[in-house]
Amino acid sequence: MLVEQRPRRAKELQIQIDDVHACLGQCQGCVLSGNERRVAHPDMSPATLDLSISRLIEYAESIAPLNRVNVTFGIADHLIMPEEYVQALHAAAARIVRAGRPQDREHSAVFFSTSLVGKPTEVVRKLSACRSPEASDVPLLPIVVLDPRLLHAVKFGPAYREMITEAKAIFGKVDLTINLSDEAVSMMGPREFIEFAVINGFDEVTVNWTPTLGNAAATCGNLPALSQWLLGFDDEMRRNPGITSSFHPVLRGAIDVAMCGADDDSLPSVMQTVMNVFPETVRKSIQVDNFGNLVPKLEAIGDVPHHPRFGLPIIGNLREASIAELIDRRMPAMQRRIIATHCKGPCASCPVAGICAATGFHVLTHVMRRTGHAAEGRCPHVARDLIDRLLLEARAADRARQVA
Repeated sequence: MLVEQRPRRAKELQIQIDDVHACLGQCQGCVLSGNERRVAHPDMSPATLDLSISRLIEYAESIAPLNRVNVTFGIADHLIMPEEYVQALHAAAARIVRAGRPQDREHSAVFFSTSLVGKPTEVVRKLSACRSPEASDVPLLPIVVLDPRLLHAVKFGPAYREMITEAKAIFGKVDLTINLSDEAVSMMGPREFIEFAVINGFDEVTVNWTPTLGNAAATCGNLPALSQWLLGFDDEMRRNPGITSSFHPVLRGAIDVAMCGADDDSLPSVMQTVMNVFPETVRKSIQVDNFGNLVPKLEAIGDVPHHPRFGLPIIGNLREASIAELIDRRMPAMQRRIIATHCKGPCASCPVAGICAATGFHVLTHVMRRTGHAAEGRCPHVARDLIDRLLLEARAADRARQVA
């Protein structure tokens, strides 16, 4: 029987609320199906949104003071909605940020996702009008999803590029995001992606690879090419220190935390990581879907949750209990599930499985096994080469510290 150990108190809180599925974009790597995107209204009811905000304020207060608090409204294009709707989201989420009493207010903000697809003048008008005057103390920032197919389109490409740079001009800081798929990898290499960010003045980029039960055919068809893309992206990030991304720090952080949790100089076991690291991760990174279901938001190549889209059960619904109660109630079952995932196939003998268990890669492994995309006899996901590279660097840095 697994017994939960009480982890260190979380120093930051990352929240995602999936209130909008509507989108005119067609990214093949999106977690949403085409039918889900063909709507023109929010997918979360006002009552569920109000309950979510209330529960999240209560939870942020319970673990305050924090270092940072960030609230993201996803999954799709919020500019399809009236600007008053986004203003209301900004005002509501600012209450969550304030409840967490973050010390680093500069890097505590409210984010909303958008594809920037639409009539350029209307998109720019909405971008300029979506901040709430009631939340001037909490920044509102867009997450712009870059679709390589639209960028290269002969007719729409120039207008699309102009809207992306206009968003940067309006907000000053914009997270430029790409959803990786077989198509995206073939149409835009990592160098072109980073060059676009540098030329247009972006200072932060995000890479998402989120295969689901529904999109696995479009995201898992060429894993060697995807692996090389990610290694190339890491190389480009090193050559462009003015651009930041959570991609490298997340994996390197998982390695450092896992190594610190080991009993000696060896890498930790899956059991050690799941018992010592996972509880803290869940408490600081949570997601609420459009039905008010609470799920853990885990980091791999972008964020991946325990959600039915990925063939995994939710933690519970916010109507049932407080967030803290739901997490405590489901923690042992989540830990058992992660351990069981790493006891199968090549994961069972993988020397870096303890590192994987500190991330969301077990979610991707689960999806690839369910959809028949996990290759026999080797790592089911695409990050093994990258983990090996960063592990060598971490060990070299550790040796250097010991010598010093």
